[in-house]
Amino acid sequence: MHSIIFGGLLEDLGGDPSAVSIRRSSGAHKIATFLRQNDYDVEVLDYIHRWSLPQLQEFTQKRVSSELLFFGFSSTFAISTPVVIEFVHWLKETYPNIPIVCGSQNETMKELPVDWYIYGYGEYAILALMDHFGGGPEPHHSDRLIDAYTDYRAYPKSDLSVHYEARDYIAEREILLLEMARGCKFKCSFCSFPILGVKDDHTSSEQKLYDEMSENYDKWGTTHYMVLDETFNDSSDKIAKYANVIKKLPFQPTMTAYIRADLMVSRIQDWDNLITMGITSHFYGVESMHQPSAKSIGKGMNSGRIQDGLLHVDEYFRKNAGFYKGHISLIAGLPHETMDTLRSTKKWLEENWSHNSFHMNVLMIKDLENNVKTLNHNSVMDKDWRKFGYRRAESHVDDIDWAKSVNPYFQKLYHYVRDSGYYLNWENDNLNLHQVMKFCAEEWSQAKVRNIIDPFMYDKFFIDPSVQWKDFSEMEYMERKTDHILQHIDGYIQSKLVR
Repeated sequence: MHSIIFGGLLEDLGGDPSAVSIRRSSGAHKIATFLRQNDYDVEVLDYIHRWSLPQLQEFTQKRVSSELLFFGFSSTFAISTPVVIEFVHWLKETYPNIPIVCGSQNETMKELPVDWYIYGYGEYAILALMDHFGGGPEPHHSDRLIDAYTDYRAYPKSDLSVHYEARDYIAEREILLLEMARGCKFKCSFCSFPILGVKDDHTSSEQKLYDEMSENYDKWGTTHYMVLDETFNDSSDKIAKYANVIKKLPFQPTMTAYIRADLMVSRIQDWDNLITMGITSHFYGVESMHQPSAKSIGKGMNSGRIQDGLLHVDEYFRKNAGFYKGHISLIAGLPHETMDTLRSTKKWLEENWSHNSFHMNVLMIKDLENNVKTLNHNSVMDKDWRKFGYRRAESHVDDIDWAKSVNPYFQKLYHYVRDSGYYLNWENDNLNLHQVMKFCAEEWSQAKVRNIIDPFMYDKFFIDPSVQWKDFSEMEYMERKTDHILQHIDGYIQSKLVR
């Protein structure tokens, strides 16, 4: 074996370590698939935040050999989960001659004993590094940090597929991740994705998509997918192309995808193709239903048109697909937003969208002036928050009534922001961070039952028509806390340890 790549929910907000998602590590499996295509033997370890340190040690000791070239860690943003941090230090102490390679969208993991760090989409960067481990030249780097966005921008263009192996222990009919296209061409000011540098066409070929979905169906019976494309409906031609692929499959998939609401509302011609594909569950990053706020961040469609259009989508998909679940994601604290506009949004959702779901994020602005080590994964707003009307604020009295907060997420977030020092304590002419936190905890979390935080943790609700909201609304916590999720992951751990 040439490498072990560890992945999972590696960023900790101080929550219960049992709070796990059934989602596989997308980045780890992408890199593993790519390296296998280049004749390297790579094993992926998922859900490592659920493993105990002795379990991780036992697994590693069984697999280390003279052929092992590196230990890999894949995380979207950071490694801050205590057991994982302890494990990284143990690896460095126990196997000092085996490099540790981390990859994410920023460099926060460099505080750990990491030998190499890949910033960005890492397929070709890791291949260059493997060549170096085999005796070849060093890849382009600065102090062993490889900026893939600058030096290794040749991302795979026609094949974004992932191929799982028997040793991945995919459960029967497990929901899997699917990437059909990479990159986002929009430039929303609060979002870091425009910084990532993917501007050309990076879409899987029809044949590669067909092969991947057919393989997963034949091996695991998989028909449910979460589509990872940053903006799936950015191109009508792309949707039509992939709809033709789906028609040829021997099964009908059901999928959820990130959908841009203004394009969905205005491109009615896409609706039937989305139904053909089985993309009948939509995650809308609406961000604000107050038009001046939406326009200020790059989403300028009239808010009333968005609202009416989404109701039309809901009606059309339920009638013509027989299944629809729409999730609206919002951000509290955007420019021009007031307490009145936030309450108006809450009222509209309760009256018109309570049969679907929604959640409210708190506007988080990175305090780059006091955290200068971060790389340019930051949004336009992070870099120039004063331009958007924000100021540095004084601390506020902790007067939030947490007993009113139905979801414990907001309290965990509050303490994380207060204690980490990583985010700006902001204010503008209308609101401040404390007021927004208080609103979300005391008022927003009391919205009708469909107010959830992380919809992709509710995998089956969003994808499987047989699963109803009542299956979750009666639970104290999210689906990721339920026994069957933990049983799935704990069974996976035991299978890995036995092999």
